[in-house]
Amino acid sequence: MKKFVGIYALATLAVMFVLFVFDTRANVDIVLGSLHADLHLWQFFGVLFLVFLAVLLVCGACCDFWMKKVEKSIMQEPENKADHEALFLLLKTMTSTTEGDMKSARKYLKNLEDKIGSHVIIDVLRTKILKGEKKFDELEKLSEKLLENKDVSLVGLKSLIESEQSQKHYQKALESANKAYEIRKDLYWVIENTFYLRASSGDYKGALEVLETGKSKKMISKEKYDTFKAIALYEIALKEKKNGNQLLYSADLLHAVELCPTFVPAALELADFYAANDKKRAAEKVLKNVWRQNPTTDVAQKYLALYPKDSPCELAQRMESFSLLNVKQTSINHFIKADLDMKAGLYDKAKAELELFLIKNPATKKIAKLICQFEKKVKHNKDAALSWEKRVLSADDECLWVCSHCGKTKNKWHAFCDECHSFNTFEWMLCVSNKKSSQRKK
Repeated sequence: MKKFVGIYALATLAVMFVLFVFDTRANVDIVLGSLHADLHLWQFFGVLFLVFLAVLLVCGACCDFWMKKVEKSIMQEPENKADHEALFLLLKTMTSTTEGDMKSARKYLKNLEDKIGSHVIIDVLRTKILKGEKKFDELEKLSEKLLENKDVSLVGLKSLIESEQSQKHYQKALESANKAYEIRKDLYWVIENTFYLRASSGDYKGALEVLETGKSKKMISKEKYDTFKAIALYEIALKEKKNGNQLLYSADLLHAVELCPTFVPAALELADFYAANDKKRAAEKVLKNVWRQNPTTDVAQKYLALYPKDSPCELAQRMESFSLLNVKQTSINHFIKADLDMKAGLYDKAKAELELFLIKNPATKKIAKLICQFEKKVKHNKDAALSWEKRVLSADDECLWVCSHCGKTKNKWHAFCDECHSFNTFEWMLCVSNKKSSQRKK
């Protein structure tokens, strides 16, 4: 405000000076009742400035007075000190629970209960503590008690679902999630848990219903929606295949690949369908597309399997062309070509591919075996061959799907991990060491 007054004063003085120097004859007559004044123009501007300044200062003083009064009222302690202490204990209980200090949380909760008595908020906070302590039997009983209170029934359902999932009672958890879904379809945790539990039970059509609701409520990103829907359609397609419904099977697979072109399992399955129906070009197109975006050895092997009559040399040549499409993970190219070149007797090329692979990666079991063969067949070095043969046992595994949550490894992709039961956490890895797996589990 002081800055504004200063600028205004300077501007007014400048105007008065200009008028005084260049226009000394201009006058202003002011008549207010019996009051009559004859002022020069520059004097008139001076009077206006003083009046405005006085008004501004009075307003500023009033604003400061009221601001100080409001600030003083805010800073005053509440009249009811008991409420203030209860609020403090509530915050301390929540903070301790979040930090994982359940012992302190229980102490603060007990003091809070002494202050406010048996209140529903006590039971709600206790559910958080029981979850942190992993006392799921007690949590389940308390959650059922909360279900009887209409005001916090959803809180009780949420705690009940968490308890049942933690105890691996997935069927019960699904029933609770479906109840929550019927009550509220606009809560993220309801959508997430219901989709997960329906998919876990194999009800992927029901899971798709929940997914569509999540999309309509704008609770899920487009990328996540496309990925989850592709997985659901892929699982539904496999069921249609078992039931012999080829039309729905192929339609669901095609839709899954369109939604998520990087989803390897669906692409491999669709390529198999095309190959079985003498549509080799369509199969090639699907495999080349996924190979560009998400290359795995499964994709390359499926591509080479389209040419069962090719000789080892011809397959090696095909792989040379196919590998040019993969610029994201070139180590996969070297891994596959080294094996094909060895089978084709192209030992110099095989050696070059092995060396290129080892620049960026450790020696995997397959690579160690190939080097052992090379030392035996080409170099005739028995000692080196024996050394590499021993290294096979301690070498890294390769070409595995690894759960990013717990480190469980599988030869094929799975929607759910049977170790930690997490959804869509399997990622393909070229090299998997025991050390890496153990770190994930920790």
